[in-house]
Amino acid sequence: MSTPLCRYTRPANMKALDFKGKLVVVTGASSGLGREIARELALREGAHVAVAARRRDRLEQLKAEIEARCASRVHLIPVDLGAPEGAQILFHEATARGDVHALVNCAGITFLGRTLEAPMATSDQIVAVNLVAEMRTSILFLRYFLERGEGALLNVTSVSAFFTLPYQNVYAATKRAMQAFTEGLAYEYRGKGVSICSFAPSGIATEMITNAGMDKKLLPGMKAFLMSPEKVARLAIRSLKKGRIVAVPGLSNRAGLFLTRFLPRRAVSAAVGSAYKL
Repeated sequence: MSTPLCRYTRPANMKALDFKGKLVVVTGASSGLGREIARELALREGAHVAVAARRRDRLEQLKAEIEARCASRVHLIPVDLGAPEGAQILFHEATARGDVHALVNCAGITFLGRTLEAPMATSDQIVAVNLVAEMRTSILFLRYFLERGEGALLNVTSVSAFFTLPYQNVYAATKRAMQAFTEGLAYEYRGKGVSICSFAPSGIATEMITNAGMDKKLLPGMKAFLMSPEKVARLAIRSLKKGRIVAVPGLSNRAGLFLTRFLPRRAVSAAVGSAYKL
């Protein structure tokens, strides 16, 4: 896959997105980037949000916080997207709440370590959540948006979609697949009134990093490059509103990707792998 050198934008004849008063579905909303994206949409953009994740108690806390601070409504969809029926449940529950205007796919899990150190069930779960569920929800909601003649889809991938990521190998493979899938959708359905975008951040200081133990395994100097979920959420929504098919936040991330074009693949893998104390 080629490294993105620019941010590809929506066709000039396509209207800018406005989420005020509209229903947006956000997956992975119980913590981390998904939670902050839901907050950003409700508190800053005036959207109503349908928040999806496994942990109902976390979703209830998010609902209470948002509805106490603004007029946006928050709909809870407790669902395990890693289950075979998870994507269909999400689609059915979300569309039952009203006309869905956009979907933000942000659910994701990882494993830190050599590939064979992970139990097969763990690798299967990463593929099920990060790839299978995200692909299925993209297809279900895109068909729905096309039938309505409008809508927006944002798939949160990762900067690791553009190079090898040792010690998070299965995670990176799912992100690379979703990056290719999302860009393919954007080309196939261009000019149909639906924004199809990808957002590829680098490391974010979230619960996923803590749960995977990365906060203890990253070299001290690398921790300074972790972005705050609040900032990344704002950049994600901005890129979606502008219809950027490929968006990589952070000047250092884009500069790093540019440099990988001139380095041997093995050198890039070695540089990335050396960021961990493994």
